[in-house]
Amino acid sequence: MATMKALVFRKVGLIESTEIPIPEITAPNQVLLKVAACGICGSDVKIMEGKHVYKENTVLGHEFCGTVVDIGSSVTAVKVGDWIALDNNSRCGVCDFCRMGFSSQCIELKNRTLGIFKNGGYAEYVLATEDVCFRIPNVIDEITGTQVETLGTVLNGMNTVQMQCYDSVLVLGCGPIGYLFTAIAKNVAASVAVTEIDPFRFDIAKKFGVPAFNPETCNLEEEILKLTSGKKMDVVIDATGTQLENAIKYVTPGGKILAFGMDSSYMANIQPNYITRNAIKILGTYIGQNTILPSIKLLQSGKLDMRNFFTEVIPLTSGVGAFAKLGLDLNEMKHVPKKAMKIVLKP
Repeated sequence: MATMKALVFRKVGLIESTEIPIPEITAPNQVLLKVAACGICGSDVKIMEGKHVYKENTVLGHEFCGTVVDIGSSVTAVKVGDWIALDNNSRCGVCDFCRMGFSSQCIELKNRTLGIFKNGGYAEYVLATEDVCFRIPNVIDEITGTQVETLGTVLNGMNTVQMQCYDSVLVLGCGPIGYLFTAIAKNVAASVAVTEIDPFRFDIAKKFGVPAFNPETCNLEEEILKLTSGKKMDVVIDATGTQLENAIKYVTPGGKILAFGMDSSYMANIQPNYITRNAIKILGTYIGQNTILPSIKLLQSGKLDMRNFFTEVIPLTSGVGAFAKLGLDLNEMKHVPKKAMKIVLKP
């Protein structure tokens, strides 16, 4: 049986570079993809820490694109040779959530998600189903193409928070997700500010040309009051999953908070009466929802400033060492200063 290189998540703290069998088409709706590149997502880092749902002995990686090399007998959406990106979440289409237009809560995601519950893009080949495969134009290169799914999740957040052209916006955290929210907000909102505590990423945040703050070296609430003449922010986006308590302090009465980042270890201590009295709207979104095609259109337009997004492209076989550059020392299982925004793996 032919084999391929892959990074397999064995258990919390352990990911292994190894060889596994190349998957084969076994169902009429399946598509076999030769992976061109795969980004390392922050949720992959949290999986390694046990702070995100996971399945042991699974190939991680859900930010990937590539070329179709084989298809099942019923596949019509793509053909062999097509250049595609993927939504890694195959929805069942028949559960109550799917039928109500809320497919991000599909009850079958726990069995279907590529790169978490089924083998994903940290490999030379991936077996997917037709419904998650999207043709992309050649103008989107193999590195940018890894972020179609990521941007789709951010656009779902944008659809939910309904940012207006007159809004003031604060993005908490300038990792890859915060970067994309900041880049979009610069195209939409009246004013934007961003925060980051990691020195490497703070330097990138400053390159947006909007107010950038390190909350560990300033009184952020005071800075927000200065920026808004005492009003605070219309929209606050928690791009880290650990900033809900702080977001409540920075949002104006009647304003909106988007709880976007994910960290299952974080617990918030909040005062519900403050939220009620100030008519604060707290909104949550999960993954993308009918946002892959909009993501492709936006990336194709070139309107997002992605110049500082990609830090490094490395071989798949070097992927284990990349986690330290993204802030997690796997040997010691401790956080270390980051040395990258986005790292992309190439098989």
